[in-house]
Amino acid sequence: MIEKNKIVLSFVFLLIFTAFGCTEKKAAVTASLKEMTASYPSPIRQHILSDSTGFLELMEKVLNLPPEMFVMADKKHALGENFIPKDLVKLADYPDLTLSRKTLLLRKVALPDLRRMSHDAQKAGITIVISSTYRSYRYQKMLFNREVKLYGLKTAERESARPGTSQHQLGVAIDFGSISDEYAHTPAGKWLMENAWKYGFSLSYPSGYEWLTGYRSEVWHYRYITPLGTELQRKYFDNVQQYMLMFIHDNRKKLTELIGTIKRQ
Repeated sequence: MIEKNKIVLSFVFLLIFTAFGCTEKKAAVTASLKEMTASYPSPIRQHILSDSTGFLELMEKVLNLPPEMFVMADKKHALGENFIPKDLVKLADYPDLTLSRKTLLLRKVALPDLRRMSHDAQKAGITIVISSTYRSYRYQKMLFNREVKLYGLKTAERESARPGTSQHQLGVAIDFGSISDEYAHTPAGKWLMENAWKYGFSLSYPSGYEWLTGYRSEVWHYRYITPLGTELQRKYFDNVQQYMLMFIHDNRKKLTELIGTIKRQ
């Protein structure tokens, strides 16, 4: 009887210590995430902190993707003159895609989902026209200088990136259709707005976020960040690409360490 009581007591202590350890671990995770999200809007903090387990599970999958998929290219993060993606392919080699010109290049990693998106749009009676893709540093420099001459520096900087800071240099950004505000009202523009995320394409410059992105709304400009990336963006970052990219850029090492610590415990 005494031996049986000892076993029961040991089991009770084990449960207590396990529960204490889980509570302590959860508190440490919450504290870390609170620190990482301190400068982010309340809705984003709430999304992440209210589902920290789901957030970290999805974040781990995202962090296991090639890091260059989430490289920042904006007014504060320049790629440099010598940055050229290694896996660029000619889109003209794929007759199932509709191109505005035959010289367009894109990173191979984005091609399967782009083709899948194009095929599905066609099934819905929609033609997705690809108008602009990879741009070299030199080409972007020419475009920016032309914009400055035509419209002045202030306007140019709202609508065109300085060389080295364009997402197009990454080789995963695409301008679709007419490259104009009117594109939002076309069948293709509406279809992309509703469906592009399913294929890993994210609107880079949404309306109302010029203060954050540095650029006015561009309804035609999408960046490929993989389906996992768009899922993370939609679930936890209010569907704003810039917030997600900033978070990964600023916290990649901390997140990797936090996930590693949790898995070892």
